[in-house]
Amino acid sequence: MDEAIAILREQTVLCRQLLKLFGELSEALKINSLAMNDTTKKIPPVIAQLNKNSAQAQEFLAGVGAENFGKFLDAQPESLQRTVAVNLLRQSQSLQTQLRRLTEAANRLTANGSAFVAFSMNVLSRTAANSTYGAEAQTGSQRGRRIFDANV
Repeated sequence: MDEAIAILREQTVLCRQLLKLFGELSEALKINSLAMNDTTKKIPPVIAQLNKNSAQAQEFLAGVGAENFGKFLDAQPESLQRTVAVNLLRQSQSLQTQLRRLTEAANRLTANGSAFVAFSMNVLSRTAANSTYGAEAQTGSQRGRRIFDANV
């Protein structure tokens, strides 16, 4: 049980670190801050540690013959260690849900930034456009792209 608690505790700590880093990354993306570079450099080592922790968890679960920590903990007799492990498991699951939401938000912000860059490049390159989005480029234009083409 001590090994399970250690694995779950490490997982919870790493998820909290990632949650903090993804929060910083989201804020940096929102305000177009250069701090984004520093934050993105801090994320991979934490993810590598989390992957290592996940491998340890899988080894442990395979060793005790359980599919997941929930089933393993359900099979354990009521004790203080079991209560601690259950609380850690709940915290870890909650943090992972929050991480999923932040990851999705960061992906949306990144996609919006990419679309903005593509739009800006079209504007800067003076790409001709007709009055409607789906129309062909203006006749007589030297460029075949419309201003709202996604790719430059």
